[in-house]
Amino acid sequence: MIDVLDRWMLESVVNFNIFVGIMTVIYIGSLLVLFYVGKKFGKPDERTNAIYLKIMSSMFSTQLIMTGVFISLVDNDIQNFRQFLLLFQAIVFLVGAISAFRLYKKDFN
Repeated sequence: MIDVLDRWMLESVVNFNIFVGIMTVIYIGSLLVLFYVGKKFGKPDERTNAIYLKIMSSMFSTQLIMTGVFISLVDNDIQNFRQFLLLFQAIVFLVGAISAFRLYKKDFN
């Protein structure tokens, strides 16, 4: 699948820009959600520290999984490996944002 995506990006500059644009939207959107939900949690105390630890735990677990996927699926002859690495990092932040939003809905509503 990574090979197919790499060939698709190499076909034209438009495809490459679409991929980078989607990745950037995921990255920036996830960071904005993380900051927004972090502001909604308020000042750090015992309860919010536990929530932050849960968010970091989910992000760390996802980071380990994404690193394993990157090592096992991305070959060294792929042209756009940096974009795939950044895509996997964007997925880590997306999981953190989803986790933060879910914990906010669960604990503060």
